[in-house]
Parts: sequence; C-alpha cells; structure tokens
Amino acid sequence: MTNFSRRDWMTTAATAAAAMAMAGRSAIGVAADGTVPTIPPRGNESSVHPFARNVLEFGARGNAKTDNTAAFQKALDAMHTVGGGIVHVPAGKYLFKGHLTMPSNTALVGEFAGPPGGFFGKQGKGTVLLPTEGRGKLDGAAFIGVSGVNCTIRGLGIYYPEQHGDAAAPTPYPWTIQNIGQPPAGGQPLAGDGSAGLSVIDVNISNAYQGIDLTLARRHYIARVYGRPILTGVYVDQCYDVSRIENVHFVWPFWPCGNPIAEWIQNHGTAFRFGRTDWQCVLNTFSFQYHIGYHFIETPSGTCYGTFSGISADSAQRAVVVDSAEAFNGGLHIIGGGFSAFTGSDPQGFIIGPKNTAQVCFTNCGFWGPSPNRIGTIQGTGPVSLVGCCFNNWNAKRGEPEILCDGASVTVSSCLFRCGGKRKVIGITKRCRGAVITNNTCQGDAFVVVRPGPLPRARFQIHSNIAIG
Repeated sequence: MTNFSRRDWMTTAATAAAAMAMAGRSAIGVAADGTVPTIPPRGNESSVHPFARNVLEFGARGNAKTDNTAAFQKALDAMHTVGGGIVHVPAGKYLFKGHLTMPSNTALVGEFAGPPGGFFGKQGKGTVLLPTEGRGKLDGAAFIGVSGVNCTIRGLGIYYPEQHGDAAAPTPYPWTIQNIGQPPAGGQPLAGDGSAGLSVIDVNISNAYQGIDLTLARRHYIARVYGRPILTGVYVDQCYDVSRIENVHFVWPFWPCGNPIAEWIQNHGTAFRFGRTDWQCVLNTFSFQYHIGYHFIETPSGTCYGTFSGISADSAQRAVVVDSAEAFNGGLHIIGGGFSAFTGSDPQGFIIGPKNTAQVCFTNCGFWGPSPNRIGTIQGTGPVSLVGCCFNNWNAKRGEPEILCDGASVTVSSCLFRCGGKRKVIGITKRCRGAVITNNTCQGDAFVVVRPGPLPRARFQIHSNIAIG
C-alpha cells in the first residue's frame, strides 16, 4: 500500500480542493478563461434546472423504438463543451443500440418513479433506458462509460429488453455503468485525476448482467440503487479516498423464486465485491438469494478497509466472505448486520479465509438460517471478534460446531447462541492462535466448546459463559 506523509496529504488535498472548485465553476457554465459560453436557446430548455437541456431537443425519442444512442451522446457532449451541465431525460422508454460515454462535469438525469416492486419482469415507470448492445459479450463496452470527473447518473430505470428470465441461463452483457476514466501517468492517488466524484443516485438496474463497476472511481457516491443484477451488483477497486455506498437493495422481486435465472444467481452471483478501497463506507445495503452477499478480495492493487453498517444478505450460500482485507489501517468493521445462509451444499453466514491477515470485527450482528451445518469459519492470521451477536437456528446434522476457530485468534463476547440441547457451540482446532470466549449465553443445555486437549491459559480464556436451557 502507498504511504503518504502529512505534508504530502495536505498538498494533495489542496490540489483536489482547487480542482473541485474549478469543476464547480465549470458546472455552472464558466469556462477556464472566465467567459460564460452558452448553448443558444431554442425554446424548449428544461425547466428542471437552469443549466439543463432537454434531451428531446437533440433528437431523442422515448417511444421504445428509435435508437437514441447518437442523440444522447450529442447532448452529453454539448453540455461538456460549455463547461458542464445536466442532460434532462423526460419520462419515456428510450431504446439504445450502442453505448454512451459521459465526459467531465455532466449529469444524466431522468424522472425516477421507484422500483417495480411486486411486478416480475416489468420495466417500471418514469425514465427507462433500454440497452441492447453487447449481447453475449462480457467484456464489451459498458452501456454507460464514465470517462470524466464529477459525473452524475440519477433518476433512471435501466432494463435489458433481450434478457429473458425463462432462459436456462442468463445472457452475458458488459457492465451497465462503468468508470472508464484513467488517472494520468504518475498521478497521486488522492489528486483530482481519474474519475473522481462519480455519483449514481435513484437508479434501478432491474435485470443487468453486470451492475456498476467503480474501479478507479474515487470518492464515489452510490445511493438508492435497486434491482437484481445477475453476475455482479457492485464492484469496487483502486479507490484511494473515502467513498460511500448507501441504501443499495438488490432484492426487488424482478426474478421470481424458482425462475431459472433466479436459481443461477443463487449459484453464481455476487451482490457486492470489494478489492482495493481505502476507508470504504457502506450503509444500509441488502442482497437477496445471491451465492455471495459481500465478498472481500485481494486484487493487484491491494485490499479493502472500512466500515460497513446495517448491511444484510438474506438466503445466501455465503453471506460474507473475506478472502483478504487491509491489515495496516484497521481491517473491516461490520456493525448491525443481518445474515442468513441456507442454500447450497455447505451454506455459511461468514467465512474468513486462510490468506486474511487483517482484523475483522462483527458487532451486534445477527446470523441465522434453518439449514446451515455451520454458521461461520475463521482461518487466516488476522484477529476476529464477534461481540454482541446473535446466532440462531443452525442445523448441525453433521455434528459441526456453530463457529469453527481454525487459525486466527478469536474473541467471542456477550453473544447469544440459540441452539437447544447440547450442540457444539464453538470448535477450536490446533491451528487456532488464541481465543477469548467470555460472557456468552447459550439457550441450550450446555455451552459446549470443543477443543484439542488442554489449552495454554496465556492464549486461551474460556469462562463466564452460561446455558439457560
């Protein structure tokens, strides 16, 4: 990981502030030389914002038949030319046979009317974009590629009309929204280069194959995004500044249970995947029936650290999987999460993998599911803590302990285990580095900890746990 001195940080912050100030001037139509260029009025300017133009005046048609690629691109380029502004897209269904590229200081703003809750396969109301390019091409050009800084996508429904839910397997498509901007060679990670300031707000990506790729989209803000992406919902990597994702829900009933694509998602899909991202903030997110709810991986750029509050994954095969996280800056803090896993051959609420060296903290989280043989597995070398959590309804048909400690040192404190009988609550193997297991309550006949013979008291403290029958 790249380290910076305080002086480097302050210099970089000042540069970023100056860039943001200039971007703010550009957004209101002030060019770099101080002049105020404008698009000559044509009588149908958007009433939404004084710096917005209606996409219809550039030839767009929301009739679900006309190819709108050229008209939308012309509108975006026109706003960029005058220093920035909003392309307003009225309600309608807009067909696209190609893809769009967003230049700096532009916003694509529609009329969001809420996700199509309760209506399987519906396109929704308001402004709906219908992309068709890239069918069968996983690595093709994204439908909306963001190449500039300070870009916003807001108030849109995006629906792939050629993605059919009754197919035996889904049809691959490129990313729906993807940062394609690159920082200049040698640019500082915190500077105002790359694609800084990307915002995606009030967007419904109903049946996207791949949702939002935030690689290099530093300081991104993703809020109130809905849908049921098939392969990957949100992917984050190479983000070296504080970024925020909140109120993203991949659960709306677009694919009914038992539908072939819904089953495919449960066997292959990942709702949220995090590579290198520094001080990532995630709040109130939810996924339903994915293979993996939240996946923390190591990429060539590094790993993730941050705070994840109120996140949930329901009906997963693996609710939380930590292959690796960033150890130097505090690891992962997961607070108030809700996780259930009960599909597949070996569902688990959380898995801390053998390569993880970072701290992982679960605080006030709930784990449940009627069929898991084990709630969680802890390996690696990074310390793991479970504090104030509730563990409920695991099957244990194979005699598995609810939590298997098989590597990292573990703290389990003030937790409630609803197990019944004399089930194995915690299992400790010879590879476990140490454990503090105290002040827990078991709603069963005994608080059973399985251990490989006597354990040294210097590294293992197991006491003050009660069973209340």
